[in-house]
Amino acid sequence: MAADAQTIQSAVDRYTSCFSAGDRERFLECFAEGAWIEDPVGTPRREGRRSIGEFFDQTQGMAESVELRRTGPVRVADGEAAFPMQARPLIDGTTYCVHIIDVMTFDDDGAITTVRAFWDPAAMAPAED
Repeated sequence: MAADAQTIQSAVDRYTSCFSAGDRERFLECFAEGAWIEDPVGTPRREGRRSIGEFFDQTQGMAESVELRRTGPVRVADGEAAFPMQARPLIDGTTYCVHIIDVMTFDDDGAITTVRAFWDPAAMAPAED
């Protein structure tokens, strides 16, 4: 049986808050064993927590901080979720913004099993707010 909508909503909230806080350990705890991410879509998948941790380190290392800010509701259906958000890296004192749609799958306990992040790196621009 797939995780219920409330469990998945909580998992998405934990994912974005742990990433934004730079909390690597808690971020990795969001993922099931054998999980993978494709971020952005079209790049090689990072498979397993070790590889996902390397992705976290690389992403966090490119900026002074990175906020993941949801910009709309999480839509949940049959153990999957999709939601819009912004990644807001602070680089050299300037906050940038890129709009993203994340699509995730979850195991029965609400751990993330896959992430596909739809965004275009060329679309990153200084934040307007």
